[in-house]
Amino acid sequence: MKLIHLIILLLTLCSSAFSQEHVLEKNHAEGLEKAKLGDYAGAVASFTKAIEALPLDAYAWYNRGMAKNMLGDYEEAIYDFSTCIGLSPTYKKVWLNRGITKMYTGNYDGALADYAQALHLDRDYAEAYYQRAVVYELKGLFEFACTDYNNALGKGYLNASEKTRNCRDTSYQKLIHQPLLNLTLTSNKKSYGKRLKHPIKVGSTENLTTYLRHLRAPTGAFVPFQILEKGDITKVQITYTNLKKKPKTSLLYFDCKQYGEVKLIKGFTTFKKN
Repeated sequence: MKLIHLIILLLTLCSSAFSQEHVLEKNHAEGLEKAKLGDYAGAVASFTKAIEALPLDAYAWYNRGMAKNMLGDYEEAIYDFSTCIGLSPTYKKVWLNRGITKMYTGNYDGALADYAQALHLDRDYAEAYYQRAVVYELKGLFEFACTDYNNALGKGYLNASEKTRNCRDTSYQKLIHQPLLNLTLTSNKKSYGKRLKHPIKVGSTENLTTYLRHLRAPTGAFVPFQILEKGDITKVQITYTNLKKKPKTSLLYFDCKQYGEVKLIKGFTTFKKN
């Protein structure tokens, strides 16, 4: 009789484990699909269900962190990345992306520590060299930055080519210091960024992404965006809620070729409170 009860218990446990794994896989797949479509809020919801089914699945925590990152929910993203690290400390991508997120919040030293760990796990991790160089540049450590930009390019990260060309000027005057991370000025022109003739001169697609990820609506909420046309002038659609709690849609234009004095759109704010 005891043997029968034991067999029933084992079958029940196996059935429960199978059910949990099925829920995990289903919601994980749904989360990835929603993220591909740009539905990051929906992706967070799906990954949360996956985590509830199997809390020890490191990749569900990682992917939820990535979705939260795209929503501009940086502190929560760092929490999810940190949980993933606790479950899978040898996963180099989570160290890299936690470092990038720390950079977005202004925690440059924390970002450097995470990039160092990613490179400890993989000495040929080209993107980790590049992202570490970005932080060195922001800190004004231009020799260190140029060393890492060259390392990144040498290991196949082609986005570093422009930076390495700028590094050949040993005065480092040609480096773009990405002031977008410290955006403080607001344009007083209603047409700024909203007309093809008055684009926001961010100078690169990298700066464009940084600008959009730090942009906040008048209410302080993250501004979802969709890139409609890519090129020297890139057209982006944003959706947001104004102070009267009415949903709005607007088009923004960015000059990814020329760099000028970058400002906030009138009525908007930025992630870093001034």
